[in-house]
Amino acid sequence: MRRKTGITLGAVAWLASAAAWAKKFDEMPYKIDGGFDVPMSTIAGLTEWTRDINYVYLITTVIVAVIFLAVALPLIYTLYKFRAKEGDDTPPKQLHGNVILEFLWTVIPAVLLIFIAVPTWKIIFKHDGLPARADAIKVHVVGHQWWWEFQYPDLGITTAYELHLPENTPVDLSITSADVYHAFWIPKFGGKTSAIQGNINRLSLTSPLARLPEVAGGDYYQGQCVELCGTSHALMRHVGVVHTKEGFERWVKAHNQPPKVETASQREGEQVFARCIACHAIEGTPSASIPGDKIGPNLSSFGSRSHLAGGTRKNTEENLAIWLRNPQGLKPGVLMPNLALTEPEIAALTAYLRQSTYKTY
Repeated sequence: MRRKTGITLGAVAWLASAAAWAKKFDEMPYKIDGGFDVPMSTIAGLTEWTRDINYVYLITTVIVAVIFLAVALPLIYTLYKFRAKEGDDTPPKQLHGNVILEFLWTVIPAVLLIFIAVPTWKIIFKHDGLPARADAIKVHVVGHQWWWEFQYPDLGITTAYELHLPENTPVDLSITSADVYHAFWIPKFGGKTSAIQGNINRLSLTSPLARLPEVAGGDYYQGQCVELCGTSHALMRHVGVVHTKEGFERWVKAHNQPPKVETASQREGEQVFARCIACHAIEGTPSASIPGDKIGPNLSSFGSRSHLAGGTRKNTEENLAIWLRNPQGLKPGVLMPNLALTEPEIAALTAYLRQSTYKTY
């Protein structure tokens, strides 16, 4: 009895310590804060990709449900019908192999797998061989440790974290990686796609309709890297932002507008940003004319982004200051170094990045 009590108390203590650790984790500065009311779920997807995937899900679910009932109901009946009677110590009759049953147990699963495999293959080949449409919005998607870059070659736009799209429009995504394996996925759009250095995988889809066209900024759909890619893999978020066609045109026009430097603090921050131009660019400034690929995100519309640090924290002055003080604290292993900025420099750079690059759509 004492032993059982000791085990129980030990379990309670362990659970209490685990709860305390979880609470402590929630209070850590790199806590993920998606901040959107649309869950990362493939159910009730918004594109043809997700509808086709859910069609295969439905077939699989029906087959699995039939198998479950075919096994569970006879099992329940057998357990009840042939249960041992009280006081009956007669050993059960031993039965040995039945060739017909063993044959059926082998053939039936194979047939069921064919019913699942055929529609799966059809969907794979349907989308894998889908040619790029001439009127599609072309986006080159690049995975980095640990953030996503989106390049619009026909529009002359490069941005990060947010994939902006017009509603009900063909989209052609060419997906690759700048370093290790990543995988691009916005569940509501469908189509998990590997991002591999030196290789381009394509994902073609039609963007969904804008749900809330009257809301500035568009509809946000969460995404996540789904290939274990290093220390901060879980902190590699991205979003798809769906605009009305007019809203997308406004975004395109606003994105590359130069920053508006209006206050003394912003002008001081502009000077501090000169220390960042080896890794970052802002359109309309000298940083954008430096040749070569940047290893850090393009910050042209940083002030308008909903989140920072690859989607881990909301884009507020406080969170940006935390990031500038210690990037490793928000995203362990990130390539951005601690620049040893003073508090006045952090305040000035925060004002410049959040206020001068803010764009209205």
